[in-house]
Amino acid sequence: MIRHSNQKKPLWLSLVALGCLLILLGCDTNVERNQSAVPVKSATTTILLTPKVNLFSSCIPEGKFNSKTDYFPNKVSVNYATGFSIEYHNSFKILTINAIDSTGNQSFVLLQCGAPSLDTSLPVITIPIKSAFLSSTTQYPSFVELGSVAKITGIGQTAFISSKEIIEHVKINDVVEFAANFEVATEVVIESNPDVLMSNGFSDPAYSKLAELNIPVVSWMDWRETSALGRAEWMLITSSLLNQELAGELFINTIAANYEKIVQKAAQANSDIMAIAGSAFQGTFYAPGGASYIANLLKDANIGYVWSQTPGTGSLYLDLESVIAEGITADMWINAPTQWSTIEQGLSEDSRYGELESVRESNVWVHTLLVNDQGAYDYFERAASRPDLLLADLVKIAHPKLMTEHKFEWYRQLPSK
Repeated sequence: MIRHSNQKKPLWLSLVALGCLLILLGCDTNVERNQSAVPVKSATTTILLTPKVNLFSSCIPEGKFNSKTDYFPNKVSVNYATGFSIEYHNSFKILTINAIDSTGNQSFVLLQCGAPSLDTSLPVITIPIKSAFLSSTTQYPSFVELGSVAKITGIGQTAFISSKEIIEHVKINDVVEFAANFEVATEVVIESNPDVLMSNGFSDPAYSKLAELNIPVVSWMDWRETSALGRAEWMLITSSLLNQELAGELFINTIAANYEKIVQKAAQANSDIMAIAGSAFQGTFYAPGGASYIANLLKDANIGYVWSQTPGTGSLYLDLESVIAEGITADMWINAPTQWSTIEQGLSEDSRYGELESVRESNVWVHTLLVNDQGAYDYFERAASRPDLLLADLVKIAHPKLMTEHKFEWYRQLPSK
């Protein structure tokens, strides 16, 4: 139970106003100087009393807190994602990660720095955060987009970083690698004491220990979303932690508008294209479930999916005989094994792939177009945050005449040999 709160204000800013405010955001210090009609002088800068934008680089001045002041004039609305919510109060937010399977809701109080502490049993994260440990590659782009790479102080596995900016940041600033073997090194995290650790959405025995030591662990469950836009919207969690809702919402609005235009373009296709998706590992073929975001991406691209009627948002576990029986006449195959450099290589692993129409017609696609020297694929880092580009790739594969102006971002067609 949180002792004090105030009514939420609706998001009323138009896109025009957002653009104007973004111009102001070009210089963080100047923004704060112009935010208040009654400034408070300090030795270094002029700090606001009543903010016009969220305080993303400063706190409420000591002794100047006003319980009636809304310190979050910029708020986000979650329109596509189903896995989280953000509730606004005058000096704090409540971030809730919704229940998954047998797990209950996970809620955090995001408290504006400089505001008095709250009487609450919930974990408290002081915002804007100064340091973050990131476990999933899909968390990186939001820090890049929001100009906050410097606040990344820990990375789960540095070998999987694709972004040049983050790779450089890790090298120069001695960023901690805290899960090199995919298990969280508890002592490493404790020593660094980050403001927040964003998990990869899977359980780890270290998390309960960290929670006991007041190191908040936010479960990052973007991969459970059923829509690509819903998955992209998880960046709004990052923007709320950084108090950069203004930039975060404008980014999502732009992506959503681009996505809808491509959906409308794909709808113009009059050809019936059917696809299979997925790849085999140790004898099991893993395909996206019929309610997954990949299945819905294919639907938005006006591409039929062989397993569209199957339930679940996770993977289907299939044997190759089932894949061949159900997908033998599919026109295309996307997300084929990333280790394949040619179709011939795939056939050398199992000649039965040759029975698939997509293989016989050499219409097999992998998302390995962008890979860096250390073998990290940009697809696994940036594609979740740019569903508009991902959709454009798929439409170009299936309906190339509709996307002549688009250059492939991640997908490439496997050559026969």
